Amino acid sequence: MKKKSEWWDLAAIFLVALGLRLLFNWGFVTNKAHPDIASMYRYSLRVAQGVYYGEGAYWPPGFIFLSGGLIRLFGPGGYWTAVRYLQSVLGAATCVFGYLIGRAAFGSRAAGLLSGLLLAGYLPLIYYTGLAFSETLFLFLFLAAVCCLYRLARTQAPHDAAWGGFFLGLATLTRPVSLLVPVLVIPWYWFLWKRRLRLVLGRFLLLTAGLLLTLSPWTVRNLIVTGEPVLVDVNGGINFYIGHNERATGTWMDLGQKTNPVILLGGSPEAGKLGYRRGLEFILTHPRKELSLAWTKFKWFWTKPSDWYITRYARERGLPHLEPPIWGALAVAGAILTRRRWRGTLFLLLFVLYYNAIIVAFYFAPRYRLVVEPFFLLLTAGGMAEVFCCLLRRKGAEEPRGNEA
Repeated sequence: MKKKSEWWDLAAIFLVALGLRLLFNWGFVTNKAHPDIASMYRYSLRVAQGVYYGEGAYWPPGFIFLSGGLIRLFGPGGYWTAVRYLQSVLGAATCVFGYLIGRAAFGSRAAGLLSGLLLAGYLPLIYYTGLAFSETLFLFLFLAAVCCLYRLARTQAPHDAAWGGFFLGLATLTRPVSLLVPVLVIPWYWFLWKRRLRLVLGRFLLLTAGLLLTLSPWTVRNLIVTGEPVLVDVNGGINFYIGHNERATGTWMDLGQKTNPVILLGGSPEAGKLGYRRGLEFILTHPRKELSLAWTKFKWFWTKPSDWYITRYARERGLPHLEPPIWGALAVAGAILTRRRWRGTLFLLLFVLYYNAIIVAFYFAPRYRLVVEPFFLLLTAGGMAEVFCCLLRRKGAEEPRGNEA
């Protein structure tokens, strides 16, 4: 009976999430002119034409190859519709993963249902299914990996570690921010598994091996094409330099597309290495400004609203939309309310802190924060479920006294 009710929960969340995303995309006009969208589309066209990415390693390949396959199937004109509806399905499946994670982390069906439904109705997640960015695909793969990590936490089985590493590898090929996530499971499993360090390290190594093996075909391709051992892409060094230079503000800035030597090197390994080198030089020579920039990025992570076009879309259509800072505050409250379940929620908390550190290390953009916002919603759902259960327990305790009276 329990298994049957869970399948009903999963089906209901998927259908609600899918319905909302299809309804949104039915009349949505996507943005083809955004520089990142246009750039990724050009690479995707190469894949569709059989070039298979081309020279360099500027973008991670995950979304590029998915888009290339869609262009091959539906043509350049049909691609823009196909990608929106495929992302609607991926986004709905991501909400199902949210249900499974919430149920596992907080140990209750109510927390799972609230997690899935909050993700289903969260406007930024819905909105990004209409844009040809990598975020929707990344969140689908990453939350699938997190589901595997929670299953591994319960079973300790080697095959669950291998599956977790595989999905983390696919997520990393889409956005490399998940590359160091296996490190986060060490303290989490150490507490969960009663400080059995050998078991923890063994599963960590299996997880990491699965991740690196998944990356290895692309890493070998990069070595053959560029002559350098590039794990995924060179974009990290360029973004690092954007966040650490004389004119840095804490968010994206135009360094000079036709004049800056880092940008002119394009997708070559030299661009990544030069970006990191120049960024580190700036940090060492401008420590006071670096501290100021770090504080600004940390503060923006918790206080900046959504992308302006999401806020505008909600306002124009009269849709309810709580901005991410509100969800961040609710997540903190949820973590406090569920503190007795900290062994289950520790990974969620560690990932929020880890991703906050990534933003501080590079630069803030509302689109980049979207990766961590589902974790705000999961922690919020756990807090809501805890309050709901407390109210039910209190009501149950009061009823006998009322009957006696």
